[in-house]
Amino acid sequence: MGKIEEKIKAFSPNRWLVFVAAMWLQSMAGNGFLFGDISLVIKASLRYNQRQVAALSVAKNLGDCVGFLAGWVSAMLPAWGLLLIAAAQNFIGYGWLWLVVTKHAPALPLWMI
Repeated sequence: MGKIEEKIKAFSPNRWLVFVAAMWLQSMAGNGFLFGDISLVIKASLRYNQRQVAALSVAKNLGDCVGFLAGWVSAMLPAWGLLLIAAAQNFIGYGWLWLVVTKHAPALPLWMI
């Protein structure tokens, strides 16, 4: 048995390490896996039809593909600046979506989302 197999066997029974690794994987995977779970809530609260939810999903996928912009910005800014921008974008984007779903803010038109 090689060293890699030994490391995997030593890692897998430790439930806390597996939990942390799973959390890291989910955080790196982004919104791709989450959209299927929240699309029904978005559809019901914003009164979207299936075509509008599909358009929103396509826009989300296109947004995921523009990672080269983050690479370009990371070449110009220090790591803390890039993380600050990313945190602000996530806070505004998901925060506004939460406010809309909980009916604390007006729903935006589909083209703005």
